[in-house]
Amino acid sequence: MKPTTLKIALGELGQKEISGSIHNERILEYQQMTGLDFGTDEVAWCSIFANWVALQAGLPRSNSAMARSWLQIGNETDSPSPGDIIVMWRGSENGSLGHVGFFLGYSKSGKSVYCIGGNQNDEVNITLYPKYKVLSFRKIDTTKEITTTIPTGYLRKGESNSRVKLLQQILIDLNYLNGSADGIFGGNTEKALQKFQRDNHITIDGIYGSESREKLEEILQKQD
Repeated sequence: MKPTTLKIALGELGQKEISGSIHNERILEYQQMTGLDFGTDEVAWCSIFANWVALQAGLPRSNSAMARSWLQIGNETDSPSPGDIIVMWRGSENGSLGHVGFFLGYSKSGKSVYCIGGNQNDEVNITLYPKYKVLSFRKIDTTKEITTTIPTGYLRKGESNSRVKLLQQILIDLNYLNGSADGIFGGNTEKALQKFQRDNHITIDGIYGSESREKLEEILQKQD
């Protein structure tokens, strides 16, 4: 299984431009591997980084150094998951300049988004951007099939059955849970469910019940 865009991008945190005639070899490698080779790290390289991450993940690429080129890749979504593409405007909303990176989540107020990307203050880092600058959230992993069967009943920590396994698989598909679905509702599953509940503004109790079930149905229907 290929690593996700988020894991790949996080593995590059701290890669930074070097001013002057010496360049960061890793940033030059992003350029060379994507065919977007400028021979210097002092260029607008956010889209180059996004293309490199997508290449490592075996996913569609824009093959362009222009951030807004990603507006033509994948499928637009109003319910982004961690690792989805964010395209933002820069300078003017109706202009040609932009910024692209990978969605991490919303701020507590919901008015800003956390983005991991390249060329953010000249490096790969996590930056908070105002939500009003977002032009589009885009899913580029269009081949991934998300489980559409929803577990029935109530589930909580300590249980072990096929319905827990199904819940875990959905949480994995939605990037809330790492690892495999083993059918055992332990601490990691509880934390993953609590994060899902928190992100979707429902009761945060780590128990799978009617609220969580209805929200999962709503999200998965949008992705069908």
